[in-house]
Amino acid sequence: MHHGMLRVSGETLEGPRPSDLFEVVVDSQGDLTLVLLDVHAPGDSSERALCQAMDRVREALEAREPLHSAVTNLELSFAEWPGREAGIGLLRFSQASSRVEILNAGMPPIMHVVPGGHVTMHHALSTPVGRRVGEVHAYELVPLIWSGVWLIASDGFTNGSLDADPMRELSAKLAIVECGLELSAHTSAEFYDRLLQVPRARFLRDDATAIVVFADPKSRFESGFHPR
Repeated sequence: MHHGMLRVSGETLEGPRPSDLFEVVVDSQGDLTLVLLDVHAPGDSSERALCQAMDRVREALEAREPLHSAVTNLELSFAEWPGREAGIGLLRFSQASSRVEILNAGMPPIMHVVPGGHVTMHHALSTPVGRRVGEVHAYELVPLIWSGVWLIASDGFTNGSLDADPMRELSAKLAIVECGLELSAHTSAEFYDRLLQVPRARFLRDDATAIVVFADPKSRFESGFHPR
């Protein structure tokens, strides 16, 4: 997907059971929000719960509610599914104000790579939704750096780990620090293709999702879905 200067590439790779769903929401003011849900659910109701949860999140984002309100909507959905919980990652990109809002609740660290190759990890600031009723889900506000690359992945991609080690290992395998400014020449699709070439263990836990967002200052202003 292209939206202004942002390019988004990603997909969910099927595993033993469906648990992931991601979506890109563009609101009335043109801000783009990336949503990744990872539902931990027993039985056959997982896919239904996943879709219901995403509907609640989308409604809040389209209404330009704060990110924590979108998570509150998700908690309301989960009230109908006792014992259910989910990790959620939200990134709201504002090109007009050059900033990114990040909410990570129970997901692996979100990786941000700047053109010089420096990597920062945005760890979960709260537990998965549904684990602690009424928990305040904090979010971060950081600058939107042009030619930067964002990587968000579900715990299926990291074989169930929620700490930073698998992401650091991935950074090393991609030689991110060494390639440095080379990143600024890549689109999200090209970087994503490189990501998929990294050898990794078979997905044994559930399905796995990885999404790359590239802030491309040279991109033409256009929007809509395009084939990779």
